[in-house]
Amino acid sequence: MFARITPYKMKSDSIDAATEMMHSLKDQIMSLDGIHQFMNVMQSDGSGYVISVVESEEASDKNADQVRALWANFGPYLEAIPTPEGYAVLVDWKI
Repeated sequence: MFARITPYKMKSDSIDAATEMMHSLKDQIMSLDGIHQFMNVMQSDGSGYVISVVESEEASDKNADQVRALWANFGPYLEAIPTPEGYAVLVDWKI
C-alpha cells in the first residue's frame, strides 16, 4: 500500500465552504483507482492534511491528474495549491 499525504492551509473565512465542497466531491474522491481510505484532518486555523491510502504507488501516480483536478476545486478557499507527498505504508492497523 501507498499513502499520499498532502499538507494544506485554508483561508480562515473559507473552512465551512471548503468542507461543504469536499462532501460534494466524495463520490469522485472515493472512486479514484485503487483507493482504500481517505481522511482529512484540520486544525481550527485551517491548516491540515489529506491522507489517502491507495493500493500502490503506481495507482497513486495514475490518479495524479485527477487529484490535481480535485484540488483545483478548492482554489478559492486555499492559501496556495498544496503539493502531495508519497510514502510506503509500513503498517495499517485498525481496531
